[in-house]
Amino acid sequence: MLRLERVSKFYSGNGLVSTGFSKVDLEFDIGEFVAITGESGSGKSTLLNVISGLDSYEEGEMYIMGQPTSGYSKEDLEDYRKKYIGSIFQTFNLINSYTVYQNVELVLLMSGYDRSEIPDRVREIIEQVGLSDYEKTKASKLSGGQKQRVAIARALAKETPIIVADEPTGNLDSKSAAEIIKLLHQLSKDKLIIVVTHNYDQVEPYVTRKIAMHDGRVAEDKRLRVTAMQADQKETEIKTAKADSLSFSSMARLGVRNTFNIPAKFLLLLVVFIFLCSAVFAQYSSFMYMGEMTTGGFNNYFSDTEKNRILVTKPGGKEFTDEDYEKIKKIDNVDKIVEYDLLLDLVANVTDDSEKGEYYVTTKLGEAADYAGQLEEGRMPKNSNEAIIICPRDQYAAQFMDVIMDKKAEVMDQNSGNAIIKDKVKIVGYGYMTEEQQKVLEESDIYLEGYLCVNDATMSNIRLAALERYCTQEIELADHIAEGNSAAGVMPIRASSEVPKGEIYVSEDVGAMAESDAVGKELKLTNQSLYFEDTFKFKVGAVYNKSNLSYYLDRDDFDAISGTLFINPEDYSTMFNKGNFQSSVIVSDYKTAKETAGKIEKAGFDTFNVSDGVISYSQGFDIIQETLRTIMLVAMLLVLFFITYFITKLILKSRNVYFSTIRMLGATKANCSSLLKTELFAVFNIAFFFCMLIIMLVKTGVVQNDTLIQMASFLTAGDYIILYVVLCLMSILLAARYARQLFKKTAMNAYKEEV
Repeated sequence: MLRLERVSKFYSGNGLVSTGFSKVDLEFDIGEFVAITGESGSGKSTLLNVISGLDSYEEGEMYIMGQPTSGYSKEDLEDYRKKYIGSIFQTFNLINSYTVYQNVELVLLMSGYDRSEIPDRVREIIEQVGLSDYEKTKASKLSGGQKQRVAIARALAKETPIIVADEPTGNLDSKSAAEIIKLLHQLSKDKLIIVVTHNYDQVEPYVTRKIAMHDGRVAEDKRLRVTAMQADQKETEIKTAKADSLSFSSMARLGVRNTFNIPAKFLLLLVVFIFLCSAVFAQYSSFMYMGEMTTGGFNNYFSDTEKNRILVTKPGGKEFTDEDYEKIKKIDNVDKIVEYDLLLDLVANVTDDSEKGEYYVTTKLGEAADYAGQLEEGRMPKNSNEAIIICPRDQYAAQFMDVIMDKKAEVMDQNSGNAIIKDKVKIVGYGYMTEEQQKVLEESDIYLEGYLCVNDATMSNIRLAALERYCTQEIELADHIAEGNSAAGVMPIRASSEVPKGEIYVSEDVGAMAESDAVGKELKLTNQSLYFEDTFKFKVGAVYNKSNLSYYLDRDDFDAISGTLFINPEDYSTMFNKGNFQSSVIVSDYKTAKETAGKIEKAGFDTFNVSDGVISYSQGFDIIQETLRTIMLVAMLLVLFFITYFITKLILKSRNVYFSTIRMLGATKANCSSLLKTELFAVFNIAFFFCMLIIMLVKTGVVQNDTLIQMASFLTAGDYIILYVVLCLMSILLAARYARQLFKKTAMNAYKEEV
């Protein structure tokens, strides 16, 4: 069954080499009950550890069933222990947090037994060692004799042909010791039992063979009795124990059991993993926040490039209806709809119309009614071409308010330099912003000093002028064609009540297209935008120049308006008041703007996130900044990983005995590593979903904390998936690193270090 030829075991450490035992020649058969004796340090326990595969040997050869073992790897030794060896230890090596049933069940699970086979077998063996009444009792509550019986039951459960026992009665009273030796003797009828003992008198009535060790050598090898098998002189078929792999279901079952079986350990690990999850959440949130910070940029088409703005159109360039707007308003995260969204892209420079140039304020346009009750001085606009200014109390523009009051101002488009409001406006009041309004102003992507606010009538005129800016014209006069572009200042179109309906007043350079007197001739004007194209026919009513401008149009600013086409206000409204073909949705939370855009598209509209078209002022710097942010995030994750690893290592040190024990019982390194990963993975999931619960409470307003609110605001559903995967990998890597450190030693050496 088992043969040793000139086998030696050496230990080295601190530059010294010592001998465990030397040149041992022994042979063992099934049916023997062997006692190995000798004084302390004689090598008897070391010999038993080599026989049981818990330790390696350096010289000679050990054969099992005629096969040499000197070339065995750690994996081969694990397989050897699982198939051939059942171990009984002086210190019992039970899992104290497991019940009697669970301790015996453990070795069967490790050997790959099907769960349906296990219950009956476990109970049968527990009954065999006389512990049926203690099946559900935790091992920590048993007496010494009862613990040793559990250890024997555990060794029997594997059905190995060899059982080794190292001082199995050393911690027992004489009565319990006698019962254990008697039980081992009964087992030796069809097994090889090898017992190391310092009290030979206890085992002498039962042993068939006595081996005495002295100074690392076999001093005596005496056969005392003939075994039943030796007497029969028959060949015995030797059956090895089952040695399949731990099944996935058994691994999950044990892993979850180990997660909760020691409450103190579980709570400590949970706190550590909650710290890890919270720290990673915070770091990732900071990463996303830094990504939102920008050095600025521009867009060739839009002035307002706020991240909360989504441009919306209808397929085919169709006009919006009230039903369309109602449908969009019902979508989550939609704060408001700006129907005439061209106004969002108008940035107005409000300047002194006198030669003094006393003020210059950069503003956006607003509805005066939205700021009722905020006036510091003056009144709300009543007539057309009246306005108020709303600005921050403590900023630059506030110093001009007293100067502006009751004065006329020019309102110019910052992009084109053209007048937004055709005639000069009178500032009839001013006021100051609320904190919330000031915050919105400061977060704008463009530099603003306040809002210029007008009444509905003036705003209506501005809307038409804004639409005109995005139109191009083609005029045909006397078979001559010319192109106009209001935004570029080429033949812009203006409304004037001095022009009769159906007529058009043109400048002398346009009139020259007729080659003769243009007055009375037909002028065909085609007006085109992205969404519509119309052709109008006018009669040229007058050709104006610098000398007759005041006569025809009652104005004297020829240099400012030269080349402009003037039509009647009703004709102007017909030409440009075409309804809404493009609007903007303002979302409550810009971080989920893309998801909101997707919902709007599902509702049947086309969308464009305006911020996606922003061109950074410093693209090269942004790439460097993004790279540095990513490096910082990775570095922080590594720091958190190693902090968590070292804390986890300290907490799991109490688990080293557990893993060393199950390795000695036949578990493979892969089994132990899988169990550890399962345990940490279970704790990680509990910690992760605890953090998710806190974030959910923050988002629903149940928990009020500014830091948590800010952190949660930068995380989307996709981010949570990314974080889960990252943290999941970190927990698996933690377990893998710890397992690698724990299992790089032999099972015996790992166990010795812990006990």
